[in-house]
Amino acid sequence: MTGLQAQISGVEVVLKDRYMMIGSSLILADLHLGKTTHFRKAGLPIPPEARDADQSNLLQILRMETPESVLVLGDLFHSSSNKECGELAMITSQFPEVHFELILGNHDILEESDYRSMDFETCPRLDLGDLILTHEPLDHVPEGKCNLHGHIHPGVRMVGKGRQSMLMPCFYLTKQYFCLPAFGALTGLMRQKPKKGDAVFAILSGEVVRVF
Repeated sequence: MTGLQAQISGVEVVLKDRYMMIGSSLILADLHLGKTTHFRKAGLPIPPEARDADQSNLLQILRMETPESVLVLGDLFHSSSNKECGELAMITSQFPEVHFELILGNHDILEESDYRSMDFETCPRLDLGDLILTHEPLDHVPEGKCNLHGHIHPGVRMVGKGRQSMLMPCFYLTKQYFCLPAFGALTGLMRQKPKKGDAVFAILSGEVVRVF
């Protein structure tokens, strides 16, 4: 997949299916690993194969992109430690040359040693030039900076010729904020209502298309 090239606060990025590339850095948000197990324990009829989908997608992307670093914008897991931790460690151990870093989110409640066991370093925020990476959007972004964040799980409603509609995951850009879609497949979507000056990049059948 070639992806869609865009410019965020003067930085060239490539938007792909639920993740983005900045140079050799792979950036994604809101994996919520373990959420399918959480749902099944609550009695919801989630297919067993859905539990492995996000891990399989991540492994495939790591092999395809060969990044130097992987930056996760929070909510790596949905809740407390579970067997998904061991499965993620099996994935990260295959890429000893890759630097994995987690920008902590509200669901990231494990001990720091747990994340280290999966080869992840952690921090509350990360600055990359004029880009400020966080999980939740900052209350204030300094002039000339752009806040890359997750947490919201943005979606945009697409309407077909027959007036049928569907809520699709998207990247959402405003003047100083750039919200990434949730990487996890069962995270749900929050509908965004674009305003003048905003840019929306919808993910349609795995391809990223600017729709606003």
